[in-house]
Amino acid sequence: MSDARLARVRRLLAEEPRQDTDGESAAGVLSRQCRALSRAVAARGVAVSVVDAERLGVPLATSGPQVAELEEMQFTLGEGPSLDAHDSRRPALEPDLAGHGRAIWPAYSDVMLERGVRAVFAFPLQVGAARLAVQAIYLSDGTPFSAQSLLHALDFATLGVETLLAGPLDGEPGTGVVNVLGNYSEVYQAQGMVMAQLGVSLADAMVRMRAEAYCLNISLSELAGDIVAHRTTLEADPVDGAAPDA
Repeated sequence: MSDARLARVRRLLAEEPRQDTDGESAAGVLSRQCRALSRAVAARGVAVSVVDAERLGVPLATSGPQVAELEEMQFTLGEGPSLDAHDSRRPALEPDLAGHGRAIWPAYSDVMLERGVRAVFAFPLQVGAARLAVQAIYLSDGTPFSAQSLLHALDFATLGVETLLAGPLDGEPGTGVVNVLGNYSEVYQAQGMVMAQLGVSLADAMVRMRAEAYCLNISLSELAGDIVAHRTTLEADPVDGAAPDA
């Protein structure tokens, strides 16, 4: 990043008002960066999330609570630009969820379109081969994404990497990115329960959970909580050709 671009992104961040919930942790600084970037590119919102090998993710910081719900839909459905950006280590830029995007992520695109999101741009936050997080930008219908907006997104991604490397996420030592997915421990616990109950693999258990969460129109974490608390039990699929119970 050039000195001029660095100065510009620092200025945009300085102009963003602090909120009481920001704090001084890396997650608090990231939240302010998300709001500053969202304002700079006139976005619906911005989120920064950590993703794991199971394509589960935790939003670290967002420009607002509604964006957190949008971001979590990717982890519930198991598809979306943040996941692809994480997997490929390259930006996943989709300006048309109603067209090209629907061919790539059919369920995700339909859910986003229902919520008024027409475009999503995701950028991996990484250092070499180390993937730290993903920055996602959500745009509403008719919102342009210019070359200048792309530069803002890239510059804030660079700033996000610096922030993640600079300090602990919640102000306490030892709470870095590698530990954040511990917040999803209940999902992993539910996955193990479904695997045992249905006699399927861990991967298939996650597929079943994602499908159930989608059908119930709740987040994957909400479903996991219900499974662990024994409020919800997933039923085994009927054997093909088996006669239904009388």
